[in-house]
Amino acid sequence: MMPCPKAADRHWVNLTRHPCWFARNKILPLLAILCFLESSSQNFSAVSQTLNEDQIKAGYLFNFTRFVEWPAQAFATATSPMIICVVGDSPLTNLLTDAAAGKVVNGRTVSVKPLKASDEFRGCNLLFVGSAQARGAERILERLKEMSVLSVGEAPGFAEAGGVINFFTQDNKVKVELNLDAATHSNLKINAKLIAVSRLVSTRSTKGGN
Repeated sequence: MMPCPKAADRHWVNLTRHPCWFARNKILPLLAILCFLESSSQNFSAVSQTLNEDQIKAGYLFNFTRFVEWPAQAFATATSPMIICVVGDSPLTNLLTDAAAGKVVNGRTVSVKPLKASDEFRGCNLLFVGSAQARGAERILERLKEMSVLSVGEAPGFAEAGGVINFFTQDNKVKVELNLDAATHSNLKINAKLIAVSRLVSTRSTKGGN
């Protein structure tokens, strides 16, 4: 993957073929997250000052597809699209739809699919569970067992409950926590770059005690 160009680079204006290309619409802040994962947090800090929380989360979600490896059997064919499912009404749905338009990740187009909590999750590769669905998150995670689905939440305790990734806020910044055991259980391989910028957590015990 090519490194992110510097602003002083004279070729910065010709970014349409670069993975960090910033379009003139909502895609601009979303793809900035990829540069964060490829470069220093100091470089990302200057970019993130112009983003709101939803844009940052949508950027992360889109780029998780680049930093997670799914087993071949998670897709019907070698060219089946990568499907990002969003449970419940969330502003991230439209942001992700804009980010995914015309994009190809590892040879696959990216499709965004809004769902209700009662819908069937089979076929989803990434499933985002918004804070509005927090009370039912554990039931959703239970339904995802034995599926190779990257589960992502934004409510306290989501990763400890068995979700793979969870967003949290610290010092007014959106950060990521990662449950590697949950990823392994779902047969997902997490890129070292994503691990390096995440806070690692473990699935909490259900047998009582601390």
